[in-house]
Amino acid sequence: GSYTATNGQYIGKYQLSASYLNGDYSAANQERVANQYVTSRYGSWVAAQQFWQSHGWY
Repeated sequence: GSYTATNGQYIGKYQLSASYLNGDYSAANQERVANQYVTSRYGSWVAAQQFWQSHGWY
């Protein structure tokens, strides 16, 4: 994915809401925020992938 991709309010490689990124759209911040989001919501990237595969979103 592209760190510069946009889709409405969703930004970057992980299509995080702009509000999660707090104005810092750098690759490093996207990685940090994505890791925090996935760990907080799913516990791991593997669990997030399993959710995505069964629901089509994460």
